[in-house]
Amino acid sequence: STFLGVPYLSRQITDPTLSTQLILLLIYSTFISGQWYFLGKEIDHRLRIFYRVNSSLDRVIYRLLLGSSMMVILFNVFALLPDEFNGVIYWAFFVGVGLYYSWPTRGKIIVESMSSQFGEFRYLDSFEKTVFALIALLFVVSIPEVSLFENIEALKLYLDPQELLSPMVWGFLEVIYYPFKSDPKLYNFAWSLHFYTFTVGLSLSTIYCLFRYFFTRRLAFLGAFAYISSWSFSRLLMDDLLGTLNSFYSLIFVWSLLWSTKSSSYRTGLMTGLTLFIGVLFSPYNIIYLLPMTVIPLLFGLEKKTVWFKRQWLKYNALGIIFSLGVFIHQVGVSSLEWSFFNMRLFSDLQTVLQNKAFYKLFYIGVVIFCLLNTKRFNRVIDNFDLGKLKELTFCLLFVLLFALFINPNYFTGYTIMWIITFLSILPLEWIFQSMSRVRSRRNVVYGLYILICILDSHFEGRVRIIGKMLLSDENFKLINAF
Repeated sequence: STFLGVPYLSRQITDPTLSTQLILLLIYSTFISGQWYFLGKEIDHRLRIFYRVNSSLDRVIYRLLLGSSMMVILFNVFALLPDEFNGVIYWAFFVGVGLYYSWPTRGKIIVESMSSQFGEFRYLDSFEKTVFALIALLFVVSIPEVSLFENIEALKLYLDPQELLSPMVWGFLEVIYYPFKSDPKLYNFAWSLHFYTFTVGLSLSTIYCLFRYFFTRRLAFLGAFAYISSWSFSRLLMDDLLGTLNSFYSLIFVWSLLWSTKSSSYRTGLMTGLTLFIGVLFSPYNIIYLLPMTVIPLLFGLEKKTVWFKRQWLKYNALGIIFSLGVFIHQVGVSSLEWSFFNMRLFSDLQTVLQNKAFYKLFYIGVVIFCLLNTKRFNRVIDNFDLGKLKELTFCLLFVLLFALFINPNYFTGYTIMWIITFLSILPLEWIFQSMSRVRSRRNVVYGLYILICILDSHFEGRVRIIGKMLLSDENFKLINAF
């Protein structure tokens, strides 16, 4: 509840610069993420959802997705009330949940500290700590330059000219950032930064967890670093901040299916259904994911489960499916939908991403290894590889690529291509590391070399220049007004 002082503090600072506002909003984003996590944790406790995880970070992502989707629904109920009640609702809600979570007996009911969710990060070696620090640094300096409108309606039109984003998202943002509403420029900046911090932060965590199903922790970190250090990553954000949400969603969708089938609990169907709901909030096109969401797990991930288990899993999906269909039906009537039945940009984006990063030259070798792993005769080309999960992943990738090629509009392909290329580029390194398992020093040299390659390809100075230009231009504007 201490973080509720951030909105108050932002108004007390006399003539704050954009850099000061950025720091305050990042702190506030930490508070909002915590509220999502605790709400997801509470739903776990109330519904008695017990599950297995592959990585401790899986549980954090799951609870963030579960809590955020439920909070979107809850806050849109609040948004139905007149605007003058928004302030009362906001403060009453967060003060109430703060008192509820901090009540002394709560610790005895749910015995689980936040630090325990990051248990695997306690044992990072020096290389892994270095890569993790570099990822965090690139996350901060990759913030794209945003246009600061005085009118929030102008921002909506700028970010979403085709009106693909559901009004439920705007209604949620109106309530969640209510304390900043008195300052139109700060309010505008908060909305823009929200899409970056939560989308990019969630995608980096998700790509790490997805890779952990197949690779060691060291290579999973390297994959996340290669992903964010690509210059294409930063360029796509600058070109279309909101359009990137749809590309990020393919990553979240694939991870959610692999996680749900790994969990060994039919109650996790609640999360996969709500993940579909989140996708349809981003764009009505994502309703097409309903087909693989209900088919791929039943045919592959849950094929050994009983019919009763599968029915229960589908039943828990029902809540998210109902909300998704409702949002889709509403958006079809207001959005400018354009169906593309052969997306030529898919190939140009693929070529651009491969050319902008030397690390991705491994992609071609990775494609060969990936094909061999999917054949019965050569599927042991890499030892201890989870072939069951690879089968699920293969069918998910086939669907995503067919979706991008024959159905999606052109801007859907950017980050979808990037995370798939990154996965295939890590495959050869897994094969190399296993062949050098007895020579740890040489593995460290190879690992360090690829870290260096990613750094050199990151255009770090260009990213610093972009964020520096945005911050300094605001300060210069204030100096001019002062004179």
